[in-house]
Formats: sequence, C-alpha cells, structure tokens
Amino acid sequence: MRVRHCRWASLVLLWGAASVSAATPTRDELLAADYQQGRTAFQQRCSACHTLAEGGAHLVGPNLWGINGRRPGTAPGFAASDALKNTIFQWDTEKIYSFISDPAGLIPGNRMMIPEPVPAPDRAALIAFMLLETGGADWPRPATAGLADRIDTTRPLAERYPSFYRHLMTNTTRYRMETPGGELRFDVYFNTNGSASSSEPAIRGFWNTVERRGMEFFCYALDGIPATPSQLVECFPIAAMAIPRFAEELWTSKPVAGVTLHGGIMAGRPEPAAEPAARP
Repeated sequence: MRVRHCRWASLVLLWGAASVSAATPTRDELLAADYQQGRTAFQQRCSACHTLAEGGAHLVGPNLWGINGRRPGTAPGFAASDALKNTIFQWDTEKIYSFISDPAGLIPGNRMMIPEPVPAPDRAALIAFMLLETGGADWPRPATAGLADRIDTTRPLAERYPSFYRHLMTNTTRYRMETPGGELRFDVYFNTNGSASSSEPAIRGFWNTVERRGMEFFCYALDGIPATPSQLVECFPIAAMAIPRFAEELWTSKPVAGVTLHGGIMAGRPEPAAEPAARP
C-alpha cells in the first residue's frame, strides 16, 4: 500500500507466524464484519495512498483493484519496490492481515511505512471492505454499502473535523523537496482564514476543502517556492488525516517528474506576527 501515499513513519508491531495465522479472520468473520467500520478504517489509514475502484489511479501506493490472488509488486503501471517485486507469494486474507499488522515483518525493505499497525479490532472489517471494493469477495456487498456517512458541509471545518482542524491550524507542516537542482526544506503554516504562510518569506498560498465522490478533501496551493516547480497544488482526503500524528515525514508525493516531496507535521509553530490575507 502507498498516503502517498506519502511514506508514513513506521512503528512496527512484531507478530510470529503462528500468531498471525491464528488471528487471520475466517470467511465467516469476514462475512460478519461491519462494512462501515472497514470503510472508515480504510479512509483513515489507507486512502491517502491507495484507490480501490477498477481503473483507479495509482497514488503513492498502487491502485488495489484485483489485489486478491495477485503477486505483490505486479500492479500494472506502478513502479513497485524491489522488495515487493521479489516476493513469491500471492495476496490473500492471511497475507493482507499479516501485512497490515506489520508491513516490514512480512516484506522487509518494502516502502510502505505506517505510523502504527492497523488496530486488531479493525483488521477483519478493513480486509472485508477491501475485498468487497476490489472485486475479491465471493459474497455480495451489503445493502448499506452505498450509504456514505454524510457530513453537513455548511458547518465550519472546525466543527466538521475538530481534531483535524486543530492539528493542522496549530502545528507546523514541514516539507523536504528533492529536485535535480538540490534539496529544499521549508515549513508551512495553514491559517484559520484560509491562507498559508511559510518559513520562506517568498512562499505564500491558500487552502480550501472540496467534496468528491462522497469524500471531503483538504486542498492547498503554494507559490513562490524557490525551486522548480515554483508552485504546488495537492489534495488529501480529510478522513486519512483524521488521526493526529507527528513526524518529519508522514507522506511522500511526486508533484512533477524528477521531483519528490516529503511532508510531515511537527508540534507547535512560531508565534505569527499576523495572518496574511486569504486569497480568493
């Protein structure tokens, strides 16, 4: 899996092979799993790096359609790591369970790093949801599958997603941009009035939220970056950022060919002199 995404800083939980095998959900457990619980777990922990639908785009990680029964590292059109491409097994419930419990334990050297293993109570629901949404389940989708959790978008962002809002508006977003001309590091401060300021005086920007296919995204634009590209536009599913995390590198993206952007969140921020005016 990719948030893209992003490369998430890893805190791994080691599981013995016997423990993983014993804990792997049975078909009956997958059938009984809560679809909405699995959907929420995927949105919060996987959606920044992966899409599910047939024909979906590759993000930091590959599109997962058809993952069940496929060898790791073989998603068409995705540049997988050598660690994934050199594995000899095929994805199934047991391997997916093992991977979301401890990616580095199952495939040492793979590039997918997550802040912590998917919590045990969410694993069966997450796997069942993934199988249903990637064509890998031999049972029908539940009647509630099409019922998205609706959020009143007329309410302020601070009320819709209070944890996410506080996390982003009171802390520092740190970037490291690797370009053919060298490396650039800078901090960005997203402000409550819709503007974005930076530790680099020339960098300014703005942010907004948009809804796509029943999901709400946080989108931002930066310009004045003293590198190529000098402008940057990115969007992230808010649900994927709903769990506050701190690390210098939480995600990785490739805004243009030959450029890699690493991003993370650091606690706190300098006292601002004044928030810049928001851009239309």
